[in-house]
Amino acid sequence: MLTIVGTIPVSGLGLTEGKAILRDFNLAIDGLELVPSLGTSAMVSAAAITCEALGCEPPLVVIIGDIGDGKGSRELYKYLMFRLPELNPTVLAMHYIMPYTAEMRKVIDAIRTQKEEMTILADAGSMYAAKAAGLAGEFDIFTPDSGEMAYLADPDASHPAYVQHLLFEIDTSETINLINKAYEHNNITKVLLVKGVVDYIAEGGRIVKTVEEPVIPVMESIGGTGDVLIGILSALIHAGYEKVDACIKAAKVNRIAGKIARPAPATPVSEIIAKIPDALKMVGTGSTCDYGLNKERS
Repeated sequence: MLTIVGTIPVSGLGLTEGKAILRDFNLAIDGLELVPSLGTSAMVSAAAITCEALGCEPPLVVIIGDIGDGKGSRELYKYLMFRLPELNPTVLAMHYIMPYTAEMRKVIDAIRTQKEEMTILADAGSMYAAKAAGLAGEFDIFTPDSGEMAYLADPDASHPAYVQHLLFEIDTSETINLINKAYEHNNITKVLLVKGVVDYIAEGGRIVKTVEEPVIPVMESIGGTGDVLIGILSALIHAGYEKVDACIKAAKVNRIAGKIARPAPATPVSEIIAKIPDALKMVGTGSTCDYGLNKERS
């Protein structure tokens, strides 16, 4: 089972758990409807449509509203400490949550006996919390952008705002140097997907693949495309792909979906998400899921 957790910047949104389905550009989770835009909603939407296209069980989503005061994040962490061991997902993708290190440690401790059977991914606030808490080694994949690599490469920074001055000034074209620095300090995941103008896939300190085509410059100005990438990636791992191969295919699918959508700077990310099934076919993805077959038989 793929489980995705994160916060949505919506005031008053209580904790919601349910399977995610994308229909007509709307994301439905246990009766709640959201328009995919930025952050967790874009990630979940991309994962949901990828799972459907591959015939996999829809992702189970646990979300809550947090408008920046951290109340929703703290409630979500507390819920996950007790709920995740019961859910026992095979793939756990953590996204926008305020980076509280003590709470993140408790969540990881809660699933420690089950972790060997899980693939755990993190992006955004969850990634910040994991790195700051010294827990990066407990995760399998981080998906930073080039700028966030400066934070991951700084052994002393507890938040991107506190990155060493020297590292903060490194141009994003020097992403390879930042990747190397991050691995030198052993506080990074074994597999890394660094998204940007060029997508870098690294494993164990070595860059194993770069993905830079098709080139869609306008995608850099559309909010949410990085969130879409981790959504596709988590669904591909759920579908049975090995971690590095999933990273490579996710990077390709994300770019091809953008090309098919022919976006302008004002194009909503939902239009790119809608093209993911076509992009999956072009990349030639398959699946070990039998969810669709089981549905037809029932």
